[in-house]
Amino acid sequence: MNSINTLLDKIDTAKQLDFGDIISRTIELFKKTWLRGFILLLIMMVVMIPFFMAIYIPMFDSVMEQVQSGDYDPNDASSLMLAQPDSFRYMILGFTFVMSFVSTGLVAGFYRIVKKIDHDETHSLSDLFYFFKQHYLGKIFAIAAFALLLALVNFTLEKFLPQLSASFLNAGISVIFSVYSALFVVFFAFNPQLESSDFFVLSFRLGSKKWFLIFGLLFVTMIIGMLGIIACFIGVLFTISIVYLPTYFVYKDVFGFDATSDIEKIGIE
Repeated sequence: MNSINTLLDKIDTAKQLDFGDIISRTIELFKKTWLRGFILLLIMMVVMIPFFMAIYIPMFDSVMEQVQSGDYDPNDASSLMLAQPDSFRYMILGFTFVMSFVSTGLVAGFYRIVKKIDHDETHSLSDLFYFFKQHYLGKIFAIAAFALLLALVNFTLEKFLPQLSASFLNAGISVIFSVYSALFVVFFAFNPQLESSDFFVLSFRLGSKKWFLIFGLLFVTMIIGMLGIIACFIGVLFTISIVYLPTYFVYKDVFGFDATSDIEKIGIE
């Protein structure tokens, strides 16, 4: 079972990773995992629906009131989001935390499945929910709290800065932390015995060392995944899960896997 010191040593001595090789292996593994990825995204969509309804139905009602009164103005309708009260923003923050919590647990379970498929091991759909156990919930909470922190920063910038400046800063923050956020879940999935703080330390160490490589991999696979839009948009659900696979190979190439997975060695099940 890997300790944080062992993992940090492997990061410091990591070999040069080949961008093209990882993309090639990602595509090949995607051919084997796309159905599991589709199920993952379908589950997340089902979870999201009630929250989207709670957030957007009030806005829809406002638009319908304008239409019925004959005072409908497309410009006003498009600015409804910005005009919402602080309570609406708090609702968005709550939605962000809940979705981050759910997606962290599910994506970690997806990585568990991906590893098993890659190593020709037996797996089942129940692996998607493997980490929703009491002794893992605090760690999922910590990762979701980081996403909430970023959302709070974004809202703060929007509140105190001009809209254009806030948008540029928020975009920059999202780009910078996209690499680290992707790594949080990978480290959790394959080393759930570690402390929550260890996931952040490891992610920032590896992410800082190979930021451009990982961001490039995420960017390219995001473009590939978005090709599903061609199939009446819904096709994205079948293709976008490819974006989770490059970080799996980065982890595999830097740390490797024991003959028996670290996850399987954990005494608490």
